[in-house]
Formats: sequence, C-alpha cells, structure tokens
Amino acid sequence: MNSSAPSQSQKSHVVNRNSEDLGARLGAPEFLRMAVSLGLLAGLVEGLLLLAVFRYGWLYLRLGDGVSVEILWIAPLVTALLFLLIALAGSLISRILPRLPVVQFCLGFLVFLTLADWLSPTGRIGPVGVLSLSMGLTVVLVRWYRARANTVPRIWQRSLPYTLAVFFLTFLAVRTSVWGREKLATSQLVGVAPGTPNVLVIVIDTLRADHVSCYGYSRPTTPNIDRIARDGVLFENAISTAPWTMPSHASMVTGRYPHEHGAVDEHGLDDRLPTIGEAFRDRGFRTGAFSANNLYFCRRAGFARGFLHFEDYFYSLGDVVYRTVWGRIVNHFLPFVAHIRVLEEIPVRERAEQINTRALQWIDRDRSHPFFVFLNYFDLHTPYLPKQPYRSRFSKIPNPGGLIDIDQRHQSPLTADQLQSEVDAYDGAITYVDEQIGRMFTELRRRGLDQNTIVVITSDHGEAFGEHNLLAHRNALYRGLIHVPLIYWEPGKIPSGVRIDHPVTVASLPATLLELAGTRDQKQFVTSSLAELWRHPEVANNWPNPLAEMEKHIYSPDTHPAHSGWLKSIVNPQWQLIISEKLQPELYDWRGDPNETLNIASSPTGQEIVGNLRTELLEDETHTHTVPPSPTPAVPDGSANETIQWQNKNALSSP
Repeated sequence: MNSSAPSQSQKSHVVNRNSEDLGARLGAPEFLRMAVSLGLLAGLVEGLLLLAVFRYGWLYLRLGDGVSVEILWIAPLVTALLFLLIALAGSLISRILPRLPVVQFCLGFLVFLTLADWLSPTGRIGPVGVLSLSMGLTVVLVRWYRARANTVPRIWQRSLPYTLAVFFLTFLAVRTSVWGREKLATSQLVGVAPGTPNVLVIVIDTLRADHVSCYGYSRPTTPNIDRIARDGVLFENAISTAPWTMPSHASMVTGRYPHEHGAVDEHGLDDRLPTIGEAFRDRGFRTGAFSANNLYFCRRAGFARGFLHFEDYFYSLGDVVYRTVWGRIVNHFLPFVAHIRVLEEIPVRERAEQINTRALQWIDRDRSHPFFVFLNYFDLHTPYLPKQPYRSRFSKIPNPGGLIDIDQRHQSPLTADQLQSEVDAYDGAITYVDEQIGRMFTELRRRGLDQNTIVVITSDHGEAFGEHNLLAHRNALYRGLIHVPLIYWEPGKIPSGVRIDHPVTVASLPATLLELAGTRDQKQFVTSSLAELWRHPEVANNWPNPLAEMEKHIYSPDTHPAHSGWLKSIVNPQWQLIISEKLQPELYDWRGDPNETLNIASSPTGQEIVGNLRTELLEDETHTHTVPPSPTPAVPDGSANETIQWQNKNALSSP
C-alpha cells in the first residue's frame, strides 16, 4: 500500500476545509463577477426558452403571455441585475456577520434560481415540482462545486468577459435584425401616385357606442370625437363581429367573419387570408401597428402579418420585467401572499398618450411613403382605472372604479353605488382617450398631415354594466356588447355631417379603406365598401345585415350565455336575433327597446320574425366565401373538438 496516498479522513478534511474557507477566499469583487456571469448565462438560456414557449407556442398556447425576439437580450439583462442585487446583499451581510457562511448560501441560492428559471417556462412542471427538482439538483451541484472549490471559482470569474460578449452580441444581433428587416422592407416598397392619402385607424378597445356623446349619451364624454364626427360620416349602428378583442380585430384586418377567419379561443389568426396590413404594404404604404392590448391584438396572435413595424410588448419597465420568468412568478403568486396584485395594470397599462408618441415618432422617421397606421387604445378595459383627474371626472367619490378585475368578473354582486362607480370611471377613461385623440389630430395638423389623411375611429366591442346581469364582455351578444362607434373622416373627400342609420359591420373596414385610398381590389376583400352608403344612399335597401358570433367560453360563469355554447346574431334595421347552441332564441326590438329588456321571440309575431331572420342568418352563414381550410391547432385543454364543432357551418342546423 502506498503510504503517501491520503486516507479517507484526510480527503474529508480537505473538502470540509475548502467549504469553510470558500467565503474567506472568495472576495466581494470575485463574488459579484460570478453572480453577474451566472445571471447572464441563466438569462440567455431563459430567453431562448421563453421565445420557444411564449412566441412560437411550444407546449403553451396562451396568447396573452407572449414575447418577441427582444426577450433574448431582455431576459439576461433582468436576470443578471437580479443576481447582482442578491450578491450585493450577500456581500453586505457577510461583512456584518463574518462568521456566517453567507457567501456559500448565496451561491447555492443563485444556482437554485438558475435551475428554477430553466424549469419554469413550459408550465409542464408544477410549482412544487419545480421547487423540489431545483432544490435536489442544487444540492448535487453545490457538493460538486465544494469538492472543486480551488478551481471552479476561477473559471467562473474568468467567464464574465465571455458571457458579457455573448450578451452584447445577442443584443446587437436582435436590434440590428429588427431594424434592418424593417429598413430593407421599406426600401422595397413600390412607388405610389402623388397625393395618395395616409390612413390612420384608431380602435378604442371596449368602447360601447351609447357612451359616446355624438351617439346620444347624456354625459359630455367625447367633445373631440363629436367634432370629428361632425366633419365626417358617422354610422349610427355599426356592429362588431364579436364581443371580444381577438376575433373582432381579426375581422377588421381580414374583412371576414369569425367563422371564416377562425381566430377564436386561443388559436390566433393564421395565414390563410390576406390582411389589411399586407394590402397597404403591397401598395407602397409604410405599415405600422401600435397596440396597447398586447393580450390579443399582438404579434403572437398572428396580427403582425403585413406590418413593417409592430409594437406591442416591452413598452414599459413593468412590462419588461413581467415578460421574464421572475416577473411572471411574482405577478402570479404575490396576490395570494399579500392580497394585492402589484402588476394589476396588465401589468402596467400603456396609455393612449404613449401609443400616440410612439406612433408619431415612427411616422416622422420616413416621409417618402404614405403611412397606414393601426392604433389600439386600451384605457377603457377592466379594471377601469384612468389616471386623475379623468378617473373622478364624473364621480362624486375621489377614486371610483377598479372593482371589476382584469379577469373581467367580480366574485360578489355589485351594489347600485358600486356599479355606478364603475360606470363613472369608465366614462372618465373615455374622456381621457377622447382628449388623446384631439392631441393626435393636433400633431397631424402641426406636421401638415391632416389634409391628406383618412382617419377611422371605431371599437372592437362594447361592455356590459349590469344589463342581463352581465359585466364586462366576452359573455354574450347583446347590443351593448356589439354596438360600437364607427366614424370616417377625410377633409374634402368624405362628406361632412352625414349620419347613416342602416346597420353595418366593422368587417367592412379593409374594403372601405382601400377604396377610399384608391387602391381597392374587389377580389382581395369581398365585403362591400361602406363608401357606397354615403355616395348612393338608396343602396341601403339591399345592404346585407351584419352578423356577430362567439364561440363557447367554458371559463365564463355558468350564468353567462356563452358558457352554454356558441352564439350567433343578426341585426336588421329594427330587430336583433340571437341564437345559441343550447339556449332558446332571443329577439329584441332594439329601436324601441335599446337595452333589450323584453325578449319577444316566443310571441306569435316574434316567432315569424325569428323564422325569417334565422333563415337569413343561415343563408349568410352558409354562403361562406371560399377560404382555404384551417389547420386544426393543438389545444392543450382538450377543447379542440368544441372549437371545430363551432366552426362547422352545419352546427347552425341545431337550434
């Protein structure tokens, strides 16, 4: 036996001594460098995972949690800063309490955070599983690290320049590719005729028409919109195609109904149909979209197609943090701990003034091509929390609103005063958005763009405030949920002071705008252009009645109509018919009963009207325009069959 070989007790003594001396031998600068290097590495891998899961839908389909390619540099930056703060705190505590193994604990904690970071994004491992697996792997890695405490720290310290280099190269690659792609696409735009107008579409998310002053509301909520309406064409009975954001926006960009474009549930908009962005881009327009509703009008939901520039995520520091793994974890679990939601404002609501600023900055970059800009203002969405003084503009209390949460429901019934508080805050938010629209027009005028820009003001859906015992939206097809404002404006081109009474669909947007811009292709967007109604009012006699649709929404309360099955509606100049997969038909005289309190479907007169409108609805639905078949998406919650059944035209044959 070799007497020089160390005994087992000597080996244990060496390992223990290495462990005990680690904190003393690892100074604060070295420890901080290790923390930053580990944070950058953790974040770089996290960014790749988040991009795969929340951008490309790998194992996860929730659209509202999306990210874009910028996460590749944002995740390492946020994670490195987090690790640096932990290391600084650990270094400070180790100075105060030098006898405690603070550095060793912090190193182990950073390793644990790294492993949890990498295991969390897919959502396939529950919180308990992530914690258990991360802790077990941390113990193994810490033991391995302690056994090599003389060499591993030096390797980590030396790795910082390399991880920094990878981070900066990633940052430059992402920024350059995004900028370069837009620059290249802009340079390849075709030329346009002199005098071609710009186009600005303003979608005020969640705005019901009867809360707009020029639509008869008693409160002066919209002085600027009223002025624009007086100088343009106002459609008094514009009907959204759906009572929530994604299918309605999909109709506005494709000119098709939900049963045609298929952007329902969590599936997003596929690439079968041409979009308004593609149409204007191919005609030489710079196309840009600026969305404050990054839940459903976003790149991940398929809406970026055709837009050279699309801004949705990373609009604020709060949103930047929220998109990372640790931001999501904090936002998810903190309410259960502190009974508050720190990032309740989705997570920090982007205001209309920010949308305007970013859009105008983009417009100013290049004046060599006309622009097509699509804006989404999100200030009216739940929770109703406009900034002061707008929040209290119509209220007797200082801080109304905020009782209906971001999930668009309230667990206990609202009192009359509480409901009025919500309405007051909602109306205050309308006034805020109206003021921002006025400022946008001022900026267009200052740039000399107001005389050569087509402007459309509309909404994607309305909102319920207790009608039929409903709150918010995505729950039914009653008038308050689908009746939206629709105003077209262009000085000298669109007539002033015209109000059109006949019901129309917002799906007419692409066809109308392309005709007004002088570039319409009848084959690309088959919906009729609304310009015919102000040019030739007599065509209203044969104008198609608008439809509205909604898929089954099993996550809504069982008292909501949408919980029971799909819903479909048709609106003619006097009546609205609503049919359901399982519920009885509903028929309302919306002119005489605008709040739709009296369902006359079962009356003798109502039965005849229901039969006629149902036949018309079936004919319109079955006379579907030719659309390539939609691929069946993978739905993790088992609802694929329900969605496919809803999309099937034959489903309407059952009452």
